[in-house]
Amino acid sequence: MGTGRRPKLAAALAQCPSAAEFVRLHGKPSAERAAPHADAGPPGAPALRQQLLDMARVDQKARSGGWSQAEIQRMLEVDAANLPQIKRIVAEHDGLPTVAEVGADGVAAAWLLVQHADRDPAFQAQVLEKISPLVRSGEITSHEYVLLTDRVLVNQNKPQRYGSQLLAVDGKWVPKPMEAPEQVDRRRAEVGEMPLADYVCVVSHLAGPPPAAP
Repeated sequence: MGTGRRPKLAAALAQCPSAAEFVRLHGKPSAERAAPHADAGPPGAPALRQQLLDMARVDQKARSGGWSQAEIQRMLEVDAANLPQIKRIVAEHDGLPTVAEVGADGVAAAWLLVQHADRDPAFQAQVLEKISPLVRSGEITSHEYVLLTDRVLVNQNKPQRYGSQLLAVDGKWVPKPMEAPEQVDRRRAEVGEMPLADYVCVVSHLAGPPPAAP
Protein backbone atom coordinates (compact mmCIF):
# COMPACT_ATOMS: atom_id res chain seq x y z
CA MET A 1 0.00 0.00 0.00
CA GLY A 2 1.11 3.55 -0.54
CA THR A 3 3.73 4.89 -2.90
CA GLY A 4 6.61 3.19 -1.08
CA ARG A 5 5.70 -0.23 -2.45
CA ARG A 6 5.31 0.84 -6.08
CA PRO A 7 9.02 0.94 -7.05
CA LYS A 8 9.51 -2.48 -5.41
CA LEU A 9 6.47 -3.82 -7.26
CA ALA A 10 7.75 -2.48 -10.58
CA ALA A 11 11.13 -4.11 -9.92
CA ALA A 12 9.45 -7.42 -9.03
CA LEU A 13 7.33 -7.33 -12.19
CA ALA A 14 10.47 -6.73 -14.23
CA GLN A 15 11.74 -10.09 -12.95
CA CYS A 16 8.44 -11.85 -13.76
CA PRO A 17 7.65 -11.27 -17.47
CA SER A 18 4.43 -13.28 -17.49
CA ALA A 19 3.10 -11.35 -14.50
CA ALA A 20 4.12 -8.08 -16.14
CA GLU A 21 2.22 -9.09 -19.28
CA PHE A 22 -0.85 -9.86 -17.16
CA VAL A 23 -0.64 -6.39 -15.64
CA ARG A 24 -0.16 -4.82 -19.08
CA LEU A 25 -3.30 -6.51 -20.36
CA HIS A 26 -5.48 -6.14 -17.29
CA GLY A 27 -4.25 -2.95 -15.64
CA LYS A 28 -2.59 -2.40 -12.28
CA PRO A 29 -2.41 -5.28 -9.82
CA SER A 30 -5.64 -5.04 -7.86
CA ALA A 31 -3.74 -4.31 -4.65
CA GLU A 32 -2.61 -1.04 -6.24
CA ARG A 33 -5.95 0.06 -7.69
CA ALA A 34 -7.60 3.07 -6.16
CA ALA A 35 -11.07 2.42 -4.80
CA PRO A 36 -13.82 4.06 -6.87
CA HIS A 37 -14.65 6.41 -4.01
CA ALA A 38 -11.11 7.68 -3.53
CA ASP A 39 -12.18 11.18 -4.64
CA ALA A 40 -15.39 11.25 -2.62
CA GLY A 41 -14.38 14.30 -0.59
CA PRO A 42 -12.89 14.79 2.88
CA PRO A 43 -13.35 11.82 5.23
CA GLY A 44 -15.91 12.25 7.99
CA ALA A 45 -13.54 10.95 10.68
CA PRO A 46 -10.13 12.47 9.90
CA ALA A 47 -8.65 11.65 13.31
CA LEU A 48 -9.54 7.98 12.91
CA ARG A 49 -8.14 8.00 9.37
CA GLN A 50 -4.84 9.38 10.66
CA GLN A 51 -4.72 6.80 13.44
CA LEU A 52 -5.20 3.99 10.92
CA LEU A 53 -2.56 5.41 8.59
CA ASP A 54 -0.10 5.76 11.48
CA MET A 55 -0.70 2.18 12.62
CA ALA A 56 -0.33 0.87 9.08
CA ARG A 57 2.88 2.84 8.61
CA VAL A 58 4.39 1.18 11.69
CA ASP A 59 3.14 -2.19 10.42
CA GLN A 60 4.87 -1.72 7.08
CA LYS A 61 8.08 -0.38 8.61
CA ALA A 62 8.31 -3.55 10.70
CA ARG A 63 8.04 -5.56 7.48
CA SER A 64 10.56 -3.56 5.45
CA GLY A 65 13.61 -5.59 6.45
CA GLY A 66 14.55 -9.22 6.11
CA TRP A 67 13.70 -12.41 7.95
CA SER A 68 16.13 -12.47 10.86
CA GLN A 69 14.77 -13.61 14.22
CA ALA A 70 15.02 -10.04 15.51
CA GLU A 71 13.04 -8.68 12.55
CA ILE A 72 10.38 -11.36 12.87
CA GLN A 73 10.08 -10.64 16.59
CA ARG A 74 9.65 -6.93 15.89
CA MET A 75 6.91 -7.74 13.38
CA LEU A 76 5.08 -9.86 15.94
CA GLU A 77 5.38 -7.13 18.57
CA VAL A 78 3.89 -4.53 16.23
CA ASP A 79 1.02 -6.84 15.31
CA ALA A 80 0.32 -7.51 18.99
CA ALA A 81 0.27 -3.79 19.78
CA ASN A 82 -2.04 -3.01 16.86
CA LEU A 83 -4.50 -5.83 17.56
CA PRO A 84 -6.51 -4.32 20.45
CA GLN A 85 -6.76 -1.00 18.63
CA ILE A 86 -8.07 -2.41 15.36
CA LYS A 87 -10.46 -4.69 17.27
CA ARG A 88 -11.87 -1.66 19.08
CA ILE A 89 -12.27 0.24 15.81
CA VAL A 90 -14.03 -2.68 14.14
CA ALA A 91 -16.32 -3.16 17.15
CA GLU A 92 -17.28 0.51 17.16
CA HIS A 93 -18.11 0.42 13.43
CA ASP A 94 -19.60 -3.08 13.31
CA GLY A 95 -17.01 -3.89 10.67
CA LEU A 96 -14.37 -1.90 8.82
CA PRO A 97 -14.90 1.86 8.65
CA THR A 98 -16.03 3.12 5.25
CA VAL A 99 -14.44 5.37 2.66
CA ALA A 100 -16.87 8.11 3.66
CA GLU A 101 -15.49 7.95 7.19
CA VAL A 102 -11.75 7.41 6.69
CA GLY A 103 -11.03 7.69 2.96
CA ALA A 104 -9.85 4.96 0.62
CA ASP A 105 -6.39 4.89 2.18
CA GLY A 106 -7.91 4.60 5.66
CA VAL A 107 -10.00 1.60 4.59
CA ALA A 108 -6.92 -0.01 3.04
CA ALA A 109 -4.99 0.58 6.28
CA ALA A 110 -7.79 -0.96 8.36
CA TRP A 111 -7.87 -4.01 6.09
CA LEU A 112 -4.08 -4.39 6.38
CA LEU A 113 -4.25 -4.37 10.18
CA VAL A 114 -6.94 -7.06 10.14
CA GLN A 115 -4.89 -9.11 7.65
CA HIS A 116 -2.02 -9.11 10.14
CA ALA A 117 -4.18 -9.85 13.21
CA ASP A 118 -3.08 -13.49 13.20
CA ARG A 119 -3.18 -13.70 16.98
CA ASP A 120 -6.98 -13.64 16.75
CA PRO A 121 -8.22 -15.77 13.82
CA ALA A 122 -11.82 -15.52 15.06
CA PHE A 123 -11.61 -11.74 14.74
CA GLN A 124 -10.25 -12.03 11.18
CA ALA A 125 -13.11 -14.39 10.29
CA GLN A 126 -15.63 -11.98 11.82
CA VAL A 127 -14.36 -9.13 9.66
CA LEU A 128 -14.32 -11.32 6.54
CA GLU A 129 -18.01 -12.10 7.04
CA LYS A 130 -18.83 -8.39 7.05
CA ILE A 131 -16.82 -7.07 4.09
CA SER A 132 -18.85 -8.41 1.15
CA PRO A 133 -20.77 -5.11 0.82
CA LEU A 134 -17.46 -3.23 0.75
CA VAL A 135 -16.19 -5.53 -2.01
CA ARG A 136 -19.35 -4.90 -4.05
CA SER A 137 -19.00 -1.14 -3.61
CA GLY A 138 -15.29 -1.23 -4.51
CA GLU A 139 -14.13 0.00 -1.11
CA ILE A 140 -12.32 -3.32 -0.60
CA THR A 141 -10.56 -4.68 -3.69
CA SER A 142 -11.04 -8.24 -4.86
CA HIS A 143 -7.33 -8.77 -4.19
CA GLU A 144 -7.77 -7.77 -0.55
CA TYR A 145 -10.79 -10.09 -0.30
CA VAL A 146 -8.73 -12.96 -1.73
CA LEU A 147 -5.87 -12.36 0.70
CA LEU A 148 -8.12 -12.19 3.76
CA THR A 149 -10.14 -15.22 2.65
CA ASP A 150 -7.00 -17.32 2.37
CA ARG A 151 -5.59 -15.91 5.61
CA VAL A 152 -8.73 -16.86 7.52
CA LEU A 153 -8.76 -20.38 6.06
CA VAL A 154 -5.07 -20.95 6.83
CA ASN A 155 -5.48 -19.65 10.38
CA GLN A 156 -8.39 -22.08 10.81
CA ASN A 157 -6.08 -24.92 9.70
CA LYS A 158 -8.04 -25.33 6.47
CA PRO A 159 -6.76 -25.43 2.87
CA GLN A 160 -6.77 -22.03 1.21
CA ARG A 161 -8.74 -21.26 -1.96
CA TYR A 162 -6.49 -18.94 -3.96
CA GLY A 163 -2.94 -19.89 -2.97
CA SER A 164 -2.06 -16.42 -1.75
CA GLN A 165 -0.51 -17.49 1.57
CA LEU A 166 3.05 -18.75 1.16
CA LEU A 167 5.60 -20.57 3.29
CA ALA A 168 9.31 -21.25 2.95
CA VAL A 169 10.32 -24.68 1.62
CA ASP A 170 13.93 -25.45 0.67
CA GLY A 171 14.77 -21.77 0.30
CA LYS A 172 11.75 -20.92 -1.86
CA TRP A 173 8.31 -19.42 -1.27
CA VAL A 174 5.53 -21.91 -2.08
CA PRO A 175 1.77 -21.82 -1.46
CA LYS A 176 0.45 -23.35 1.73
CA PRO A 177 -1.96 -26.30 1.20
CA MET A 178 -4.85 -25.53 -1.16
CA GLU A 179 -8.23 -27.05 -1.86
CA ALA A 180 -8.38 -28.63 -5.33
CA PRO A 181 -5.01 -27.16 -6.37
CA GLU A 182 -5.57 -28.17 -9.99
CA GLN A 183 -8.42 -25.64 -10.11
CA VAL A 184 -6.67 -22.75 -8.36
CA ASP A 185 -5.94 -20.75 -11.53
CA ARG A 186 -9.59 -20.99 -12.55
CA ARG A 187 -10.66 -19.66 -9.14
CA ARG A 188 -8.08 -16.89 -9.34
CA ALA A 189 -9.22 -15.91 -12.84
CA GLU A 190 -12.82 -15.65 -11.62
CA VAL A 191 -11.79 -12.85 -9.24
CA GLY A 192 -9.40 -11.12 -11.66
CA GLU A 193 -6.16 -12.46 -10.17
CA MET A 194 -3.09 -13.43 -12.18
CA PRO A 195 -2.11 -17.14 -12.42
CA LEU A 196 -0.64 -18.54 -9.24
CA ALA A 197 2.86 -19.11 -10.64
CA ASP A 198 3.06 -15.44 -11.65
CA TYR A 199 1.81 -14.32 -8.23
CA VAL A 200 4.41 -16.47 -6.46
CA CYS A 201 7.13 -15.02 -8.69
CA VAL A 202 6.12 -11.44 -7.84
CA VAL A 203 5.75 -12.07 -4.11
CA SER A 204 9.06 -13.92 -3.99
CA HIS A 205 10.84 -10.88 -5.41
CA LEU A 206 8.92 -8.50 -3.15
CA ALA A 207 9.53 -10.50 0.03
CA GLY A 208 13.11 -11.46 -0.69
CA PRO A 209 14.72 -14.78 0.21
CA PRO A 210 12.77 -16.68 2.87
CA PRO A 211 14.19 -17.34 6.32
CA ALA A 212 16.64 -20.19 6.56
CA ALA A 213 15.41 -23.36 8.22
CA PRO A 214 16.48 -23.57 11.89
